[in-house]
Amino acid sequence: ELLDGPSRADLRGDLQMHSDWSDGKTTVAAMVQACLARGYHYAAMTDHAHGLPSAHGLSVADLARQRVEIDQVNHALGDRFCLLAGVEANIGPDGSLDLDAEALRSVDLVVAAAHAGLRLPGDQTARMIAAVRTPGVHILGHPRGRQRGNRLGIAADWDAVFAAAAESGVAMEIDGAPARQDLDYGIASRALDAGCVFALDSDAHSPEELGYADIAIAHARLAGIPADRVINCWPLGRLLEWLGGAREGLT
Repeated sequence: ELLDGPSRADLRGDLQMHSDWSDGKTTVAAMVQACLARGYHYAAMTDHAHGLPSAHGLSVADLARQRVEIDQVNHALGDRFCLLAGVEANIGPDGSLDLDAEALRSVDLVVAAAHAGLRLPGDQTARMIAAVRTPGVHILGHPRGRQRGNRLGIAADWDAVFAAAAESGVAMEIDGAPARQDLDYGIASRALDAGCVFALDSDAHSPEELGYADIAIAHARLAGIPADRVINCWPLGRLLEWLGGAREGLT
């Protein structure tokens, strides 16, 4: 039986990747060239914010400096490609982010992700709902924080989290990194039923790892997610309009 859902040709860009500004292995320009080689029209550079020092997270001033470099890349490429200035903000124990409203407003795209408390047995539903209800957040990155052979990830009422995300217009990420595969197709189908949209990302830290997006595509197909529910299958204009909608409420 053939699976429906997005194909590699449908994916127009990658919305979580990292450069040597934080814990990636190469330059912004090298990552963009690798995106062009995959036929992408756009991507988001989402280096870590300062709340994750183990990943050399960026201060607000660092983000501003990186924006200058991103603007230069975009100027050089013209209409061939659009690199969005993004950030992977860290979700604290109470669901708050390590960036304030002004900092969130300074970037084009915000991936919020938890990097601590991933082995706790207690329920963290409130933490994750608080994160997806934060104005300015676009994507909940690798939502459970699970890693194969390492940790099971966050315990929560995920159906409640998905409902809150759908209401807030926050996309659920399917992170294709082999150890993550988070959300996987089983739980992603529940997010689909809740009305969520999705981002299919590689979480690449090097050009070669951009291929991890293919694993995310496979999970989306297994979950029966239509391409129209995947924000990085959308044309750039539609994506930018959607990103702008999350700015409402940021003061």
